[in-house]
Amino acid sequence: MPAGDAIAASSGGQTWYVNGGGGTRYSSNQPGGQCNGTSSAAYPGSGVNQNCAFKDIRSLWTDGSNPGDPKAGAPGWGWIGSSGDTYLIDCNGALCRIGQNGPNGGDYYGGLYGNPYESGAPLPINGTPNAHTRILGANYASCTTPAAKAHVNGGFGVWAVFSLQGASYVDVACFDITDFSSCGASGQANQCHRDFPLDDYAINGIQTNNTTTNTTITDVNIHGMASAGMLGPTGDGVVVTRVSVSGNPSSGWNMDDGSGTTGSGHLTLSYFTTQWNGCAEEYPVVDAVPYGDCTDDNSSGYGDGVGTATASSNPGWIMNIDHSVAANNTQDGFDVAHLQGNGSSLSISNSLAYGNMGQQLKMGSAGTAINNLFVGNCNALRQAIPGTPAGYNAKLSDYCRASDVPVMLTVTDGATTKYLNNTLYTANSIGVEAGTANGSCTTTCYFQYENNIFLGFQNSPANGYPNGSGKFPTPIYFDSGVSVLGLSGSSFTNNLTFHARDNWTCPQTAWNEQNAICADPGLVDETYHLYGFGNMSPGPSSIVIGGGIALPGVLTDYSNIKRSISSPAIGAFEGTAASALTP
Repeated sequence: MPAGDAIAASSGGQTWYVNGGGGTRYSSNQPGGQCNGTSSAAYPGSGVNQNCAFKDIRSLWTDGSNPGDPKAGAPGWGWIGSSGDTYLIDCNGALCRIGQNGPNGGDYYGGLYGNPYESGAPLPINGTPNAHTRILGANYASCTTPAAKAHVNGGFGVWAVFSLQGASYVDVACFDITDFSSCGASGQANQCHRDFPLDDYAINGIQTNNTTTNTTITDVNIHGMASAGMLGPTGDGVVVTRVSVSGNPSSGWNMDDGSGTTGSGHLTLSYFTTQWNGCAEEYPVVDAVPYGDCTDDNSSGYGDGVGTATASSNPGWIMNIDHSVAANNTQDGFDVAHLQGNGSSLSISNSLAYGNMGQQLKMGSAGTAINNLFVGNCNALRQAIPGTPAGYNAKLSDYCRASDVPVMLTVTDGATTKYLNNTLYTANSIGVEAGTANGSCTTTCYFQYENNIFLGFQNSPANGYPNGSGKFPTPIYFDSGVSVLGLSGSSFTNNLTFHARDNWTCPQTAWNEQNAICADPGLVDETYHLYGFGNMSPGPSSIVIGGGIALPGVLTDYSNIKRSISSPAIGAFEGTAASALTP
């Protein structure tokens, strides 16, 4: 996917500049200010109100006047410019701190004295369908590497570095967001000091809500915040592309902001990575895997990679996740168990989940999972993972929470849940659990389970379970009491099952399974990794190649290789040319 493809082209609005050669902001409140921000040029060395860049990112929304009260209004507070403008930020040599300069507030750029939580970047000026407001790192056109991003840090108690609550037709791209602190807001040994004087930290990276609409977030890395990388649900038309949330001690993206609301409309996450959340990122970084002081729900922590609020959407929330990764989070990986109501649904494809302490995927309404790789190694963080700080997992204990199941799907009356061409390695008690939405499953809750690989491993000490049963997993379990796969309208065909529980028959004749393969799939790496994952693509002579059934809409595989029209492979990979979608 090319860089910058989710960012609207400029439609001719004013461009405002921040760079290391700029000067102080000129305004009616600051007549001695050096630059007006309308040019990328450096301050010439003399004069006021020159056509040159600002040297401080905060000059885009405050002139710093007495003392920059967020409620004062422009030019004291509020984004400079107009709807549809572009803000081009080069942090090389510029001041890219967001929040107060000191621990007690009231400074030149800080914001409201005594209330640091309002001192992050305020809500941008909304754009229009034909002229988005754009907040961009200078290298936004080619910003896939960490070095290319504009490095921004929040500090001294900022609630959210960037607020997009209520943003509409706004593009944010090409930023690295952190707080240069290792403290956490809750559950961590190194607690952030939240009374005056404040520690130098920022609580969340980006905040949204269900009035955030038609907004894109592209090429952004959020890491090491004091709580969540991202906070809040979204409204319609939000697209998140090549965004990473890592090492945030509460969660990666907590879509439950505590307001009792949830999202609606369409949300797309592409090439999204959420990893090592529930752990604090070191600062300064000294270890190769710089995440420690991990907590879970047994130690006052949280730890979801992505989590949703317990509320029904109105209208429905349609979430699409593709080419994404959830790994080594201290609770669930992709937890969208509460995505429900009014036609809400999840589609997840070409994605990878492993090493999360709870479930790798929770799907809360009838949805679709296609071409995914799941590894049920929920004991991963129990291990001494190379590169981590000593004792990184000392507070962790709730391994394999939520019934020891890697994939939880939901079936509901009047809808079809689809689980197609997925590959699952697991030593859990159960492989795939099908639950119900609001307890509703009678005779029209359909389940399409086709072209999947299930490879089971013993639930044993050797596979990470100190008190394991020693048994292989049960591949599929229905907690509703209704054997959904046996219902007319469901389909159960062309799956490979190997090493299942001793009371599981293959083929599963009770549910009229068709064209089952009950043998070793012959994949490249069939070992169970206590942490991480191996190459789960077929070997040259694998029996899964050509063993599947053609399915509408499943035209490519996990690696975007075109599938056979008549006889595709079973599992996530079409052939032997696997490409690892690693964080």
